[in-house]
Amino acid sequence: MRRSVRLWGWALAASLLLHLGLLGGLAWRLPQWASPPEPQAIDVQLVPTPAPAAVAVAPPRRTPSPHKAAAPRSSTHRPPPAPAPEPKIEAAAEAAAPEAPADPGPADNVAMIQASPPVAGPVSADVPPVPLNALPPRIDLRFQVRYGLASGEQSLVWVNDGEHYTLTSVVGATGLTGVFYRGRFVQTSRGLVTPRGLQPEEFWDQRGDKHSSARFDAAQGQITLMPEKGAPRHFSYQGTVQDALSLFFQFALTAPPPDGQQTYRVFNGKKLRDYSYEVRGVETLDTALGTLRTLHLARVGDSDGRFEAWLAIDRHYLPVRVLRSDDEGHEMELRVQSITP
Repeated sequence: MRRSVRLWGWALAASLLLHLGLLGGLAWRLPQWASPPEPQAIDVQLVPTPAPAAVAVAPPRRTPSPHKAAAPRSSTHRPPPAPAPEPKIEAAAEAAAPEAPADPGPADNVAMIQASPPVAGPVSADVPPVPLNALPPRIDLRFQVRYGLASGEQSLVWVNDGEHYTLTSVVGATGLTGVFYRGRFVQTSRGLVTPRGLQPEEFWDQRGDKHSSARFDAAQGQITLMPEKGAPRHFSYQGTVQDALSLFFQFALTAPPPDGQQTYRVFNGKKLRDYSYEVRGVETLDTALGTLRTLHLARVGDSDGRFEAWLAIDRHYLPVRVLRSDDEGHEMELRVQSITP
């Protein structure tokens, strides 16, 4: 009995020691949860977002707080000038952009040359100003050309801005003729639009590999021809003058009267002559554009060969048929194929 009591006591003591050991070891091994460190202060600066470049926004005015007294200003201190308002980029862009023209109707698609400001330049006093017809800013004409047994095509382009004009003619062979004649015949006239009509300033003539040019000095009344070979040649004149291309559009601008006779001084690229043209009446002409009413002109009183032209009355008095002969008597005919516009 005594022995069992002793064993029970030893067992109880061992159990107490074991529990104390476990509790003490756990106390030493449990992690120590320290408080997290305070985050470091971050210096943040607010930067205002810049306004878009296409929109100008005036900076808002700041009203002083009623709780803060304004600092006293010195009597000698001047307040800084207020910043200039930013330019309105959109308004400036709209002002710089050209105003879109209104959509013209079929009858308004023309550039009124006479409505443009008169060009400051020397014009002849012997020809009074005349009301000029309205012409589109650009006209493209295409002709069928017959020269003896040869055939070809001619394009004639008129461009003007109301003060200046450019005329370009290009003739090339077609069909079997193109096999033997590969060169082109190119002429260009450039000058001013005055209250009296066209005033040529430059004229170029190129026939294959040969070319020449001429300059018109209206102030001095002189034409200077620079030929392919040889020294420059000079031609003096008084009044107004036309070249071989500008003459046709001088007709279109001034519209010869239904009867009577007009004289023009014309430089054809080689010589300067006075030519008289008489109106032989209004004729109906069958063309590739249909039946047209035309004004028939013919050159008279000279020995330079035949020259006749039919001007379409309802198409700005533009030439729709031309008959002419050269110095050797060869006849050439032009018949219109298209007019744009």
